[in-house]
Amino acid sequence: MPQQQDTGRRVVILAFDGVTSIDVAGPADVFSHAGRYGPGYRVSVVSPDGADVRTSTGLTLHPESAAADTGPAHTVLVPGAYGMVDRPFDADLVEAVRRLTSGAERIASVCTGSFLLAEVGLLDGRRATTHWRQAEEFARRYERVAVEADAL
Repeated sequence: MPQQQDTGRRVVILAFDGVTSIDVAGPADVFSHAGRYGPGYRVSVVSPDGADVRTSTGLTLHPESAAADTGPAHTVLVPGAYGMVDRPFDADLVEAVRRLTSGAERIASVCTGSFLLAEVGLLDGRRATTHWRQAEEFARRYERVAVEADAL
């Protein structure tokens, strides 16, 4: 039987220690289910170094690979984490975002993941939002981003 060519779009979700579980699982489910109604999405979860990740709820995720070893992605999704904006970002996490988003056709974030996109300059000169509790800090920290605090 001939093997079908994969016409799906690759979605890469970046997981890291402390990530909010639903910010990873929710989008993974949505993209996976969307494949039932058209060209599919192939969802991959990666981490900055390829190591297992402990989520905010204590679940352990087993990423497919390190961000540096991940091939091209159509869509890159950067989730958030509770308290991630209260401390400096880990340099390896910022580099993973930079590496994964380079060349991606579509880039998105969930909740405070927008801080990481702004940190690497991807939101400069663009409209963006974040979790409503962090909108003021987002605007203060990233002056080149047109923050829409009441986007909903």
